[in-house]
Amino acid sequence: GQKRLPLKGKPIDPDFGPRGRSPIEREKQLDIPTALRFCLSGALCSSGAHLLLTPIDVVKTKVQTNPTKYSGGVFAAFGMVAEEDGLKAFVTGWEPTFLGFFLWGGTSYTLTEFFRRLLTSSLSSSGGGVSPSLEVPIILGSAAIAAVFGSCIISPFESVRIRSVAKPDFADSIFGVLTRMVSEEGVISLFSIVPVFMSKEIPFAMAKFTVFDLSTDFMYETFPAAREDLQLSLLVSVAGGILGGITAAIVSNPADATISEMKKAKTDMGPVEAAKVILDRAGIPGLFKGLGLRIFFYSLLVSLQFLVYDSVRFALGIGADDLKLYLDVLGSALRESSGGG
Repeated sequence: GQKRLPLKGKPIDPDFGPRGRSPIEREKQLDIPTALRFCLSGALCSSGAHLLLTPIDVVKTKVQTNPTKYSGGVFAAFGMVAEEDGLKAFVTGWEPTFLGFFLWGGTSYTLTEFFRRLLTSSLSSSGGGVSPSLEVPIILGSAAIAAVFGSCIISPFESVRIRSVAKPDFADSIFGVLTRMVSEEGVISLFSIVPVFMSKEIPFAMAKFTVFDLSTDFMYETFPAAREDLQLSLLVSVAGGILGGITAAIVSNPADATISEMKKAKTDMGPVEAAKVILDRAGIPGLFKGLGLRIFFYSLLVSLQFLVYDSVRFALGIGADDLKLYLDVLGSALRESSGGG
């Protein structure tokens, strides 16, 4: 009779276990409804996680923009901010943080998935899938391309946020900060950090997605049952996010310190001049000022992002089983054999 292949991805035989259910997997096309779900998932996870961790981001920015004053360590910096500026200082700049990363997250996550699929399709051989040796370059390439677009989106929001944190008396509100910056420095000043932001975001995104993908793949290979259990799957996301966040924080810290130096006050300083100022002031360690806070911040941030991202994806119906068509060749062959015997 005519062959029928199961599409729902359930094991044909319990003896094969969870990993035996899909000898060959083929991803569905990324249509507009699915892309919009990715966009919403990325927007919510990025804006929500950044908003939740705003206090850490505030202290990190103060440490980077005024290292002499905040030189007593992380806890001392938190204490000084609370004592001098009050608890409300810890939520300074939450508005551009939330809005900027809502737009950034929706764009970045969607484009990363789009370009990953595009590159995979383009580089796949005619008789099968993409070569395993190309999997990591594809992740790196798609994350880097998405980061270019994301840098252009987030830069004006970060410019306003950094100024509001570094100069609390610059204006009475975030809108006032934006208006004064545009009035005194021009609209172009909001985008002056785009090049250096790319030098931060591209390695950050490449490290984040690559380490996350490789670490979670390893964990799923080691504990295949995690693919079948939502709680275990989300735990894998958290662990992968922590590893990805730590790596991303380290590789992107020099650019992050340079951005803070450029935007803490009105200046025509470019990224090269800003980096030179940091080097003249503190040497190479100056480029890694605030790294401890950033490792703590981004290990929490990235794990929260991927946790929320996966949770929202599952809630919107785009979990792993919904994104792939499973063609169980082994099951088909067994049924064909039994039918023909």
